[in-house]
Amino acid sequence: MKWIVYLTLGALLYYSLSVFSSSVGLADENDTAFSTNILPNAGTTTSSRSNSNLDGVQSGSTGTLANGSTHNGFTITCETQISNACGRAFNDELEASHDMTVTATGSLVGIEGNSRPDDVTHTSTQIKLNGGINLSSYIAVQNCEHNSSQYTCGNSVGAMDSYTLVMKVLDTNNNVLATSTQIRTIDSGYNANEIVSGDSLHYNGVHANKYEWSWTGIDGSQSTTSALRGPNLLGAEMALDFSIEDYEPLSAQEIKDINEGLGTANLNESEIWNVISGLEESIGERLNVETGGAVTSVELTENFEIIVTTTKKASPEVVAKVQEVVQTMNKTKTVETLKKEVIAEVIKESKQEAKEEESTSIAKNNKEPEKKEEKASNKTSAKVTKEKIKENKVKSKKTINTKLEKVMAKIDKKVKDSAKNLELKNIVKMDAMIGEQLSLASYKGIEFYKPKNIYMNQLDIMDDRQIYADITLSNYVANDIIGMKKRQLEVLDNEKQMLLIELEELKRG
Repeated sequence: MKWIVYLTLGALLYYSLSVFSSSVGLADENDTAFSTNILPNAGTTTSSRSNSNLDGVQSGSTGTLANGSTHNGFTITCETQISNACGRAFNDELEASHDMTVTATGSLVGIEGNSRPDDVTHTSTQIKLNGGINLSSYIAVQNCEHNSSQYTCGNSVGAMDSYTLVMKVLDTNNNVLATSTQIRTIDSGYNANEIVSGDSLHYNGVHANKYEWSWTGIDGSQSTTSALRGPNLLGAEMALDFSIEDYEPLSAQEIKDINEGLGTANLNESEIWNVISGLEESIGERLNVETGGAVTSVELTENFEIIVTTTKKASPEVVAKVQEVVQTMNKTKTVETLKKEVIAEVIKESKQEAKEEESTSIAKNNKEPEKKEEKASNKTSAKVTKEKIKENKVKSKKTINTKLEKVMAKIDKKVKDSAKNLELKNIVKMDAMIGEQLSLASYKGIEFYKPKNIYMNQLDIMDDRQIYADITLSNYVANDIIGMKKRQLEVLDNEKQMLLIELEELKRG
């Protein structure tokens, strides 16, 4: 079933939001290649304790899983080992103790996928990946080793256990471009009583090159003596969806049109994709908070249409709930608020990156050339140093002035309102003045005068007696009225969060 509602984003732009009850691809399936499982367990026989038909996670070997070890291509880590292990590989599953994280990393380049319905095989390249990707993950989990479980298995003691699924998209330098985190506490057993959860991470930007996938099981009782009380991973898969066509950079007109649609002035291509990805992530997070994790992905298409994808097994009631939340977001203009927040954050990050690049550039310009002669007169060195400082200051000033002129011209061209024009120019000038202070780095390490010790052989007149021996900072803080109130508020806030979690669990039955 499909519903269409409209979310207003500014005077010129409308987003239509489509809610599906099953997963969808990037756009038209004819333009997209879909891979099979790209995790290291691809091809592993499905667990005998699972009905999911997902690839299994346990290899032929069984036994303890030590911190830093590798099993079936996955890296095993934990914060607390019990009996020198994070968990155990046994009975076709990976069993967690106090905490256990199962991680896989790999390249997104060179992955084979088939387009539909022609079933033609395509191989991912960096140019194709630059057109945007989608990672779809499914996991099968047993989570019945806590005292409130209706399935009662293993060591069913302690508070409710939880498990977390994290997916990340990285560039060639391991910078995180996009991430998705889902924390669940769903009660589940084996086979017909297991839970299969689906998650999706969509990234519209360029430079996607690697992935990082991880599952973490947490023992709710946090026992440091009893092992294997946490959730168990029965199966896992993650697939890559990528464009079959090479990515073509946006034209100047397209950048202009998208800026007008977003209500921005001069976002570049990279910033545009960061805004789109950030908006998708923000909307997805808000929907998941309101619907208890029913949404697996949110995608913004080229036509400014937002596609919301729910899990394959989502019931009509769940889909109706998603629709209800979307309508509420529409009435309260939530998406418009999220859009403004994302754009502000992207612009802030871009300014920060520009300042860092300028700082690096100034530092390089200020680097003194290697001296061919070790011995030189102090007078000559001082003269060269002063000239170098002057030269670098002039270069820095010219660079800043050139950038200012370009920015001011763009403001005059884009912003016709005189008050708004002046306000923006003042902000830009203030940023430039702050950035210009970086030129003080030119003086670092420079000797302005020859040091001379004039206080040699002085009498030791230090008095080490303590005037306030019975007064310490910790005693003062402990009895400070504001500090005491702050601690009381923190305790109340913690209690509030615990009650909210308990209420959420009661709602889920």
